[in-house]
Amino acid sequence: MKTHEFEGINSAIVGLAKFLKEEGVERKTRGSTCYEIPYPVVFKLSNPLARIVTIPERGWKCVLPYVESLWLSSGRNDLSMVQHYLGRMRDFSDDGKAMRAGYGPRFRFFRAEQKDYAIGFLRPDRDGSVDQFEYVYKLLSTDKSNRRAVITLGDPGKDLFDVFGDLKTTKDHPCTQNIQFMVNNNKLDAYVHMRSNDFMWGTTGVNVFNFTYIQEIFAHILDIEIGAYYHIANNFHYYDKHRGKVERLASIGEVEDSFHVYKRPFNSVQDFDTQLVKLENFEHDLRINKSDDLPDFGSGYFNDWARVLYSHHFPEKTMLFENPVLEKVINKKNK
Repeated sequence: MKTHEFEGINSAIVGLAKFLKEEGVERKTRGSTCYEIPYPVVFKLSNPLARIVTIPERGWKCVLPYVESLWLSSGRNDLSMVQHYLGRMRDFSDDGKAMRAGYGPRFRFFRAEQKDYAIGFLRPDRDGSVDQFEYVYKLLSTDKSNRRAVITLGDPGKDLFDVFGDLKTTKDHPCTQNIQFMVNNNKLDAYVHMRSNDFMWGTTGVNVFNFTYIQEIFAHILDIEIGAYYHIANNFHYYDKHRGKVERLASIGEVEDSFHVYKRPFNSVQDFDTQLVKLENFEHDLRINKSDDLPDFGSGYFNDWARVLYSHHFPEKTMLFENPVLEKVINKKNK
């Protein structure tokens, strides 16, 4: 096993690409060729706020991780929203309507039953489900030394067998198994455990962004400084179709890991959810009603989140962001 440490996502992209190029082993899997590290990989980001990719060669689509963060935090797994921004999501859905193993319901509506989740824009009553966001908040706000703040994403009842006792046949198995939060030196650290992780589609596409975003959410709720992010992948790989891009990324020299610190935008899960519902309604109006109204959410954090979504629908308009990294990425792309 090897460990790596980077400041932020840009240096991680370059460093991990070099690592994969040097030590990736060719393997045939499900009819495709991939290059994988034949042992667990652990990397640390010392500054999880430096999560916005600014390396042009990566070809990063900024709107997607912001949309996914809204989708996941809202507890959804339906395709109606996310597929608008990433059409190929449907290719990994069993029924063309939802992502069976989508993390959203597992975050916010975890239920110990065999029936798969189907949660969309209009969410059901709790019905005995567990809100793991609320769990982490209550646990760490009561005792910051607690080591039980673990969000579980693997669900044996839904993921292992079908109703006949046969192995589950599905296009969508959860790659992330759990996320743990611990307070060390009065900072909130996050630990993500992946059974399998693709460098291009997963790790650097959305995973690091989504999970560090959730880490930041809890840091705001708990009113504590964000700490380090640890990413553990038992199988770390990339597919042959991305080999040329991985080699180009591996050839890059030094990069800058830029970040921004927002003022505390909420102070409880309920406060966060209230703003999240407004943001979800805003996104719905953008996508369905083509509304060009851009409301003020009362905080730079949510205003920037909304403006990333808005700029995707109205690329001809110049956006003003509190986060200068977004200012650079979004407005440069739209010029």
